[in-house]
Amino acid sequence: MVKIRSEFKTTLFFILYFIIAAICNEISPSGPCTPGLGAFLFLLSIPISIIYSLILFFKYYKSENKQYLHGVYIISLMWILIFLILNFNN
Repeated sequence: MVKIRSEFKTTLFFILYFIIAAICNEISPSGPCTPGLGAFLFLLSIPISIIYSLILFFKYYKSENKQYLHGVYIISLMWILIFLILNFNN
């Protein structure tokens, strides 16, 4: 079986997750009073990333392997980029 590093798993998961959220937002658009499936998936990504970060921290302290810490850096960078994109998109 092919062993995939944690950084690639993290990056691939969030890229696919946000592509699916964008597709769902196009299929069922959201409004100010009725959030669609894309908005729900975007809001759901916040607790998913927090839980995944905690799991990666636990794995890092258990094994002292730097690849888990790099996964946490990728998640942090992803949220900084999302914040900047949403901030400058107006």
